[in-house]
Amino acid sequence: VDTLVLQRLTAELDVKLRGTRIRQVYALPKDDVVLACGSRKTLRLWFSAAPNQPHLYLRPGQHPTPTQPPGFAMAARRFLNGRRIEAIEAVPGERIVELHTTGTDAIRVVFELIPRRATALIVDHTEQVRAAWKPQRGRPAVGEPYTAPVADGRTAIGELDAKIWSSLSSSVDSHDLVRGLLRSIAGMSPLTAREITARHRSGVPLRMAAQMEVERAAKEPMAARIYSPVRLNELACLPSVRKFVVAPFLMRHIEKTPETLCLKEFSTLSEAVATFYPLQAKLMALEIARHGLRSGIDGGIARLLRTLDAVSEDANAAGDAEQHRRWADLLLTHPHTKLTQAIARVPDAFGDGNPVEIPVDPSRSVVDNAQAYYQRARRAQRSAKRTTKRYRELKARITALRQLSSEVAVARKIRDCQRLAKGALNQGVKIATSAWSIAEAPFSVEKETTGNKPPSIETPIGLSKKSHRTRHGQDKLRRGAAGIDVFTSSDGFKIFVGRNADANERVTHKLARPNDFWLHAEGPGSHVVIRNPERIKEPSQVALQEAASLAAYFSSARGATKANVRWT
Repeated sequence: VDTLVLQRLTAELDVKLRGTRIRQVYALPKDDVVLACGSRKTLRLWFSAAPNQPHLYLRPGQHPTPTQPPGFAMAARRFLNGRRIEAIEAVPGERIVELHTTGTDAIRVVFELIPRRATALIVDHTEQVRAAWKPQRGRPAVGEPYTAPVADGRTAIGELDAKIWSSLSSSVDSHDLVRGLLRSIAGMSPLTAREITARHRSGVPLRMAAQMEVERAAKEPMAARIYSPVRLNELACLPSVRKFVVAPFLMRHIEKTPETLCLKEFSTLSEAVATFYPLQAKLMALEIARHGLRSGIDGGIARLLRTLDAVSEDANAAGDAEQHRRWADLLLTHPHTKLTQAIARVPDAFGDGNPVEIPVDPSRSVVDNAQAYYQRARRAQRSAKRTTKRYRELKARITALRQLSSEVAVARKIRDCQRLAKGALNQGVKIATSAWSIAEAPFSVEKETTGNKPPSIETPIGLSKKSHRTRHGQDKLRRGAAGIDVFTSSDGFKIFVGRNADANERVTHKLARPNDFWLHAEGPGSHVVIRNPERIKEPSQVALQEAASLAAYFSSARGATKANVRWT
């Protein structure tokens, strides 16, 4: 979590949680700890020790509860349950937050949100560590005195001398300047470093730009927001850290970039991070699932191809049954042929009469050699039946796995990946899915605003997605339409999008009518159909453009600058 975000977020947490009681402590699978606080309305303080992105935030809603609480949860409940929160404070310039409780024997919880070394420690009034979540090497163990992490030796911004400022100003590349600011200045936030760099590149001296941004970070009114390359409810893969950002207020270095970025604003920073981090966890789990599917399916295809080669070699080694039988017949036709060498030359009694060379064993008689060839012919015939069947089975499995592999790129949900893993298992490829679970279930996301920029493959805007509502008011796809998304173009055309192989089959061969328009991007992807009940000759340019955007978005070309889409 960015230190700029953490400082602002901690202030909100202090206001919302001060004076509430800790009712229960949960230690969830993998990396997460939840403190349930309050009485009437339960507030959940969620801490994740995820190695790459540790974070702390407040969120409502339920969470999975393990049947067997880990040892940390049992110890934490003994020390924290029933205690009232006195304050929540962020250590200035550090990724450390301390939760203080009331009482003469006050207990505090220290959340250390340091990447790859994140941990949570429960410390008593004697400064002894009583429980540790995800203990880290070099940090105090249970029963040892608590000590703060060793300072990294960076200098406060007000104490930097002119030589360091001059060295930083000489950085030619913006990325080098950002890295230099982070390495040199204590407590420097990556977001603040990028803002300083953007201001300096516009002509402001570096030292002055840094001072202006530090003052702005302290005084700027809250305007929480999330920046992302597409609308949040359309994110299907984890963007880069520079394109997927949660910020406490406007970030000029992002909004001045020429790239198309979507903006989602929130009334509080807590609401923003409660949307951002669960969504990030979902996308990370989806990336893990896709990677596991790709490697598992590709490995299965490679193994089947090797088996296919072995089957072909076995078939070739068995020989040609017809040729063996013909040689046996020719040998029996000339039973008195003398075998003095490994090759017998006999006239072709069933052809043009020219001599035929037949490999033989000179130590055996002509009849014995003929019987051996009959035996080899029978063996080759049996082998041919087996290998032909086996060859077809292997080819069918390889084709099915390649189809599944093409669907991995357009899988947008964990359940889509689980369906593909089940399909791979049906073809004999087992893929481990235990690491695909998401402890932080994402919230629903409302429609975001975008700038006045043209839609790209990543942002098929102007479309509204329709769901079929039952009389009870619940969203439900009509019978037989699972895996099919229905959109409406800006000018009213219905657009069907298949999301997997079965859905593509239904869209093209069952839902589409002879007068409808069919679209498909080059390479693996979804089948897209524009309904044409009026039987017009061509769709509108708006509908065609938006349907083509969908075809490109739900294909292997997603993320590319452009894609070829064919329509008929």
